[in-house]
Amino acid sequence: MSRYLPLSPQRFGELRWQRFRDYRHTLGIHLTPVAAPEVSAAAAHLPLAFARDAQGKRLLCALSGLREGVNHCLDARQAWLAGYTPALLRAHPFRLLPPPQGKGEAHQRVLCVDIDSPWVGPDGDQAFLDGERMSPAVEEIFQFLGQLAQHLARTEQAVAALEGAGLLIPWKIEDEQGQALHGLQRADETSLAKLGAETLAELHRQGALALAYAQMISTHQLPALQIRARQLENQAPREDLGDFFSGQSDLQFDFNQ
Repeated sequence: MSRYLPLSPQRFGELRWQRFRDYRHTLGIHLTPVAAPEVSAAAAHLPLAFARDAQGKRLLCALSGLREGVNHCLDARQAWLAGYTPALLRAHPFRLLPPPQGKGEAHQRVLCVDIDSPWVGPDGDQAFLDGERMSPAVEEIFQFLGQLAQHLARTEQAVAALEGAGLLIPWKIEDEQGQALHGLQRADETSLAKLGAETLAELHRQGALALAYAQMISTHQLPALQIRARQLENQAPREDLGDFFSGQSDLQFDFNQ
């Protein structure tokens, strides 16, 4: 369970962190918002679906699990199995979140740290702070998350345009036990084909048309996720720890990784 607190000298001055070596922090995540620059890469490896967040905003998300709160893209050692990892998951243990109630404007975001992360504690190899300022490594992540937040906001606007054009319809997806995920939507190819030239041009201008096509193409990744979910129960731990840790030690600040 994650518990994000604003980064401050009082809370984190004596703590340290290290870059994650597995994806245990995604264990309970089956949907992750994705931003427009990463959509093509995500759609090549994961199904994409439209879903509402806790605030009711409609987002484009990568689907990594077929049951709420279950991630079917992890093996027994918590290595990521899909060919693409959503950018938001690669910044752990950091997130940009709204400030505590009464301590800022609603549109503001502050850098927060998952205080309960296994990669945060007294013995990590990275400092959070350099005096009263962010350490260079944390500053790099802060800049990455800031860029990602901007892209996610623009992607949200594009999704709203698709919804406004009547292009989103319910999408029923069931897990390996026949239980359906709730609240998912997909782009409707039939409705898209009926749109006039002016509406299509406006959706293209907003970047919404590309999201619709990417989502439709990504549905071809659903069978692979279903197979992965079925195999998960019988998955044996890998013996080669060198294979597991290779490529997992460094956080990549690239939407296309």
